[in-house]
Amino acid sequence: MEKSVLVFFLVFGKGERNLRYVFFDIECADGGKGSVCSFGYVVTDEHFHELESDDIVINPESGFHLSGRFKRPSILFAYTESEFRKAPPFTAFYERIKMLLEAKDQIVVGHSVQDDVNFLCKDCARYALPPLKFTFADSQSLYAQVYESAGQIGLDRACEEFSIEKPVDVHKSEEDARATMHLVRAICESKGTSLSDYVKDLRITGETENFKIFCSYIHPNRTMFQTFLENVHPKNPAKQVFAGKCVSASMAIEQPKQAQIYHLVQMIVDAGGSYTRVSSQCDIFVTLGNANEGRICKRTKTAHDAKRGGRHIEFITLDELLKRLNLSKESYQSLPLPDIHWM
Repeated sequence: MEKSVLVFFLVFGKGERNLRYVFFDIECADGGKGSVCSFGYVVTDEHFHELESDDIVINPESGFHLSGRFKRPSILFAYTESEFRKAPPFTAFYERIKMLLEAKDQIVVGHSVQDDVNFLCKDCARYALPPLKFTFADSQSLYAQVYESAGQIGLDRACEEFSIEKPVDVHKSEEDARATMHLVRAICESKGTSLSDYVKDLRITGETENFKIFCSYIHPNRTMFQTFLENVHPKNPAKQVFAGKCVSASMAIEQPKQAQIYHLVQMIVDAGGSYTRVSSQCDIFVTLGNANEGRICKRTKTAHDAKRGGRHIEFITLDELLKRLNLSKESYQSLPLPDIHWM
């Protein structure tokens, strides 16, 4: 059982009631480089009855960079820059946020929440504050797993699918937290399942400790995975069995193994190789050995087409990859949650 899921099960798995949900959202002044400018939250009971909410306006003590961001739309906040400048800095609200997120008998929830948790970690480090320590659940992953969605759906589009109204083009943390609450409630009601059961049964949780973030639900097709690929470097140099070789893998390997793929890439890099998601550019392509893989996996088909076009690509199975990495199947299946504090 994943560590973060186990933590939840040990706390809430004995039939305790009085459980509350804390939905939160964060806005940053410069795209999340450690400049939180608002922290919004909505607290409910386990039946989604609202108990408390607020939108905490924070002086980011940094510049505002809200437009012209690479491949992302400009941001329009609910407050003016002067209103942010007049507010106290993050240090003034640290204890309040800490008490809210670290309280017992609750589930903390956000949409694409690892990003917001990362922003908190960065600001804690920035101001030399003690790290936060709490477990969280991700509504984006909840939606993806409940409805078997391949992509990561944004909060706006997910809300549209359930006819949930929310402000358009205006980012107010409290309202986004409330929209997350309505989304989670709609998902639970549509399937007749409680959020606490989803947290115990699905891979939608993570935790933060010592400024590091550990998730059970990492999605390799997220920008996060690409960022990892662009920054990964050897940590524990091993026998150079992939020296100078670029490795790629079928989606059947990369997607279901959301925790393992990070470790496999790291091991490949430690063994002298690199990893790409563009299969036509690889030297070694890893498959499960399924005869239908090339027909149903676009990446596998692309690798075969590239080889027929003259690219020298060696096809190996996952078992062969593990063998070259000197990793047993048992060890592969039990790899721990990856540390994603590098985000």
